[in-house]
Amino acid sequence: MVFNIFKKGPSPNGEEKVESASGALADFLKFMVVKLVDNPNDVEVREVQGDRTTVLELKVNESDMGKVIGKKGRIIKSLRVVVRAAAVHEDKSVSIELVN
Repeated sequence: MVFNIFKKGPSPNGEEKVESASGALADFLKFMVVKLVDNPNDVEVREVQGDRTTVLELKVNESDMGKVIGKKGRIIKSLRVVVRAAAVHEDKSVSIELVN
């Protein structure tokens, strides 16, 4: 399955446009995390817009925290790398924080 985070479509005046990437990045992060956890209904991603950076606050069930963090933090680091790489496409700066 290919997950296109930058949905393109025609605008009302006929030009091609790209929708806001920050909302798509939050959806992309949620999509990946839901596949990792045992309680997918408890996954929440909230965007906090800053001056230069968008922070994606990731909240999961307490019993799934270890699965999202991974051994020595490898899973959360990988999620951060993938989301940052996707954000570069839109010249955005994005970080992920795991909140409880």
